[in-house]
Amino acid sequence: MFDLVTFGADRIQLFLLLLMRVGGLMMTAPVFSHSSVPRRVALAMTLGFGVILLPLFIDTPLPQTGSLIMLVFFCLTEFLVGVVISLVFSVIFQSIRFAGAIVGYQIGFSMVNVVDPNSSEQVSVIGEFWFLLATLIFICLNGHHLIITGLVDSYRAIPLGAGAPSGAVGEWLIKYSALVFVLGVKFAAPAILTVFLVDVAMGVLARTMPQMNIFIVGFPVKIYAGLAVVGLSLPAFSYLLTKITAGLDRELAHLMKLYHLAGTV
Repeated sequence: MFDLVTFGADRIQLFLLLLMRVGGLMMTAPVFSHSSVPRRVALAMTLGFGVILLPLFIDTPLPQTGSLIMLVFFCLTEFLVGVVISLVFSVIFQSIRFAGAIVGYQIGFSMVNVVDPNSSEQVSVIGEFWFLLATLIFICLNGHHLIITGLVDSYRAIPLGAGAPSGAVGEWLIKYSALVFVLGVKFAAPAILTVFLVDVAMGVLARTMPQMNIFIVGFPVKIYAGLAVVGLSLPAFSYLLTKITAGLDRELAHLMKLYHLAGTV
C-alpha cells in the first residue's frame, strides 16, 4: 500500500522510471505535444500522471541498478518506450502532413506555405488545414483517451526496465513508419486523381486549340478543381481517419506483445 512515511529510495526510483516513460510520450504524442499546450501545463500533466500512476504500480518490481550509469540507462530506456508508443499515433498526423504537401504541390500551392508552430518550419497550407482538422476529429473520437489508456497498459505489458529495444521492435518501427507514405497517398488520392484529369483535359485542349495559352488557363483551373475536391472529400477524409483510429488499439497491443516477447527471451 502507498505510504508517504515509507517513501524511500526505491519509491523515488520507481517514480523516476514512471515519469520518464510518461515524459517520453507527452513530448512526442499528438495533442499533448502541440505547441498550443504551454510547457508548464505539459510539465504539470507529466508530473500529475506520474503521481497518479505511482500508487497503481507501487508494488512493481524494480530493475537492479547497481550504479548511476545503469539508472541512467533504464531512464533512457523508459523514455524511449514512451516515444515508441507515441509513434503509433504520430504516424497518422505525419501522413496527413505528407498528403497535404502532395496536394499543395499538385495544385500549385508549393510556394504558399505557413509556419508550423511545432517545428518552426514551413508546411503546406493544405497540410496544416488537414492537420488541424484531424486533431479535432481525433479528440472527438477520444483519441487522447486512447493514448492515456495505451500508456497505462504499457506498464503491465512492458515492465519497468524491460523496454530495451530489440530486433523485432526495430523491424516493426521500420514497417510502421512506411505507413506515412501509404496513408498519405490514400488521403491525397481524390485530389491527385482530379488534378491528373485536369492535366489530361488541358493537354487535349492544347492539341485542339493551339492558339490558347494553356498555362494561363490551366493554372487557375487546377487550383479551383483541387480546392473543390479537398472540400468535397472532407467526409471521406473523416471516414478514413475514423477507420484508422479504430485500429490503433490493435497496433498498440501488437507493439506491446513484441516488447513482452523481447523481455522474456
